[in-house]
Amino acid sequence: MDSRSLGRKLKAYRAKAGWNVEECSERIGISARYLTDIERGAKVPKLETFILILNTLAAPADDVLQDSLVAGYEAKSNYILKKLEVLDVTRRKQALDILDGVISSLKND
Repeated sequence: MDSRSLGRKLKAYRAKAGWNVEECSERIGISARYLTDIERGAKVPKLETFILILNTLAAPADDVLQDSLVAGYEAKSNYILKKLEVLDVTRRKQALDILDGVISSLKND
């Protein structure tokens, strides 16, 4: 498990909620020190605590865990698709052409 990536993502969701460590940890029901350790990647919470954190932050598990899961590429793919949707047709085609070229070059390695 990539605990640093997990911690960075949880910290980003906390920041998005506008909470400092103390406020967030109080809402979750854990110590501020423990939350800080999780966010730094120094500790990995047990499953029950992880679920409490996700629910408190309204953070989707697939997003937070995508760097640690074999199937995480699906979450990343969905994230990229959402980013493509906001582009106009011309820029979306450009982005897809670039992505296609990168994938083709990687297949030839």
